[in-house]
Amino acid sequence: MICIGVSYKNVPLDVRERYAFSGEERAVFLRRLREECESRGSVILSTCNRSEIYACGENEDMLCARAQDLLCVTKGLEPGLMLRQIYAYQGRQALAHLFWVACGLDSMALGEDEILRQVKEGYQESLAQGMSCSEINLAFQGAMSGAKSVKTRTELSRTPVSVGTLAANRIEAFLREHGTTGRVLIVGITGKIGGILAKNLEAKGVTDIVGTTRREAGGVPYADRYRYVDGSDVIVSATASPHCTLLAEDVAVAVREERERLFVDLAVPRDIDRRVAELSGCTLVDVDDFQREARENSERKLAEREKAELILEEKLAETAKGIAFSRYLEGHGETFERFKSRTFGSVFYQLRDAMGEDGFSELLAALTGMEA
Repeated sequence: MICIGVSYKNVPLDVRERYAFSGEERAVFLRRLREECESRGSVILSTCNRSEIYACGENEDMLCARAQDLLCVTKGLEPGLMLRQIYAYQGRQALAHLFWVACGLDSMALGEDEILRQVKEGYQESLAQGMSCSEINLAFQGAMSGAKSVKTRTELSRTPVSVGTLAANRIEAFLREHGTTGRVLIVGITGKIGGILAKNLEAKGVTDIVGTTRREAGGVPYADRYRYVDGSDVIVSATASPHCTLLAEDVAVAVREERERLFVDLAVPRDIDRRVAELSGCTLVDVDDFQREARENSERKLAEREKAELILEEKLAETAKGIAFSRYLEGHGETFERFKSRTFGSVFYQLRDAMGEDGFSELLAALTGMEA
């Protein structure tokens, strides 16, 4: 398996925006990976903090190179610059990275829960499109199982630290600081991030929430969003739109009552015109502004990280063996069937003669452990 991608750890938001995939783009790219790069199976993980491509093939070196070329062409990137921006992993390193990502150990907010759902959705999307394979299945099922074990056996995820939660905390603090229960306008409330944010705010007692929708029924029509800016203390945008949802010149016209307002941009690519921050009384924050808060929360969880890593290493080894065995059966199924019909003793002596000293010692240790 290979993994190529970018994340908040190696590039800023304005670079990550160039690597983001829409749903339609993911479907096309997965198909082209199979047709043009000889991938047997692949998954794309695209979130506000990372865009990653996982793929399996016969020749990992060739697959990695072709996948990078395809990404470069698809996103219109300059090859030399792209190679300095992305990371690329192969084999067990790629598998380990997936395990750490799914568990939240590679997240901005250590141990966050949201990433596991996103990994699951990326995998299910690949399954639905017929773009998976046995190695992808074993890798992603193992990673998700490992993440669930960590969440039940450690304290890493006891304190919610997703972007939606951090944004809700920031909004609650802003409203409290300005002495108002306040109205919150969420552009894109029917989306995943917008919906999560609304639930988090309601849990904190913020109930005056207005949300836009492009559907005919329910909420505020998207086209009328500027009419609700003036009456709102906090304006959030969390859509999947490739264009700005709130332009500075239109916000300036919409605002009639001068007071402090908080604009929160939770989209990648960003939704809110950067010039909004230049308007009187307007403060603008985006997903990168939550990085400091996420780090502070992560420090409280560091004590549990070592325990989580031990759990993942155990599950990673189990999954890696499962993948190796699956590959063996694909290429040597008939040989395995012949071994099954032979006595253990005859196979044991052949293994003794064929294996190196260290490997045979490990085999004997494993047999001894089985006796117990």
